[in-house]
Amino acid sequence: MSQVRASHILIKHQGSRRPASWKDPNGETIGRTTKDAAIQQLLAIRERIASGELDFGQVAKTESHCSSARNNGRSGLVQPRSDAETV
Repeated sequence: MSQVRASHILIKHQGSRRPASWKDPNGETIGRTTKDAAIQQLLAIRERIASGELDFGQVAKTESHCSSARNNGRSGLVQPRSDAETV
């Protein structure tokens, strides 16, 4: 199976496996964010990116809880997975 380039924006919530990130080291905001609120935030971001209002890489740098944020959300080459959760 061939690899694909992956980029993503991760918004953590109170049910996240590790409720802290570079953006929220103590997990204060993450601990108050419900899964539904995180999904709504991602949907709003996706809509604004799709409309051309926002740039994916810039949003990843400022909003993503993943360490890939420093690389504009780029995760590198990965094997495609059918079990990945997407919004």
